[in-house]
Amino acid sequence: MAENKKPNILIITSRADFGGGPRHISSLLNHLIDKINFHIACPQDYPYYDIFLSIVSEKRIVPIPHRKFSLLKLISLIKFVKRKKIDLLHSHGKGAGIYSRILSLFTGIPTIHTFHGLHIGEYSLVKRTLYLLIEKIFSHFTKAFITVSDSERNKILLNKITKKNKVNKIENGVEILQEKTALFNTKEGKLNIITISRFDFAKNSFLLIPILKELKNQHSKFNFIINILGEGKGEENFKNEIASKGLSANFKLFGAQINIAEYLINSFCYISTSKWEGMPLGVIEAMAVGLPVIATNVTGNKDVVKNNVNGYLYDINNPKEAAEYIIKIANDRDLWNRLSKSSKDLVRKYYSVERMSNETLDLYNRILNN
Repeated sequence: MAENKKPNILIITSRADFGGGPRHISSLLNHLIDKINFHIACPQDYPYYDIFLSIVSEKRIVPIPHRKFSLLKLISLIKFVKRKKIDLLHSHGKGAGIYSRILSLFTGIPTIHTFHGLHIGEYSLVKRTLYLLIEKIFSHFTKAFITVSDSERNKILLNKITKKNKVNKIENGVEILQEKTALFNTKEGKLNIITISRFDFAKNSFLLIPILKELKNQHSKFNFIINILGEGKGEENFKNEIASKGLSANFKLFGAQINIAEYLINSFCYISTSKWEGMPLGVIEAMAVGLPVIATNVTGNKDVVKNNVNGYLYDINNPKEAAEYIIKIANDRDLWNRLSKSSKDLVRKYYSVERMSNETLDLYNRILNN
């Protein structure tokens, strides 16, 4: 790229609803908009379509279907990248990756692809084999890959999707609000446990029910309330299940939220029930305000949660273990304080959005100047 010329980069995502991927993109836009002429291809989903629009303007955004491939949209994207003189494509997630690599094939524009998790856990053997084959073919039209955690990177290499030298680990980052911090508050014997989730297979929210039952079985002096920020197809089934077990009073469902800081700082700990993650933004955001984390010992979670340092990892098949860890930190204020401090220290050292944005910018420049 010519010196002082801002490159034109097209970000492609097939989701702009609530989720870690769109939130990640929003952070990149906000922190790099002065250095990059960003353009966006995304669905007209709430809330991130409007957020992206406010950052890049209407002339630099093109709607595409939500998690669905369209040949007509591909043709319009080919025209868009030529008209806007796009220098680099950056796709986020599976659906966007289809568009970006085909665009690269037809236009010669280099592509970077971010996985945000290798989501094949619920696939049948046939579907998994087909998906991995497609990714391996697409890798030939991909200049570089980004993985957001070490364990995600290891999965990509284990499945032989691409060559090792194409894979760049750039861990997720979050905004650090110095004035926002959680406090150990046992007012009226009630402790709020919080999770940011979706009611789907990967997030595994139904695991919260046996965990809550185990908390009740322990006859703790505390009344535990699990607050859930999120939505999804399984939400009504979840409500019916907790009602049938007489647990509705122990759960509060707030739906998907844009501003989550106030919910986090009024909580006692964060819990993750995920079957897998890329790198969990919800966990990192909870750590940023000083919450200890109780998380499943799976890809992504185990990259950020360290046992007896900033929380505890538990066996996904052992809800009793999760409950025991929660009660352990509830009964030991000194332990809670130590885990809380470590959570904040780790985020400041490793998971700031400034670090993530700068590393992404460095990769953009390496590709563009190669």
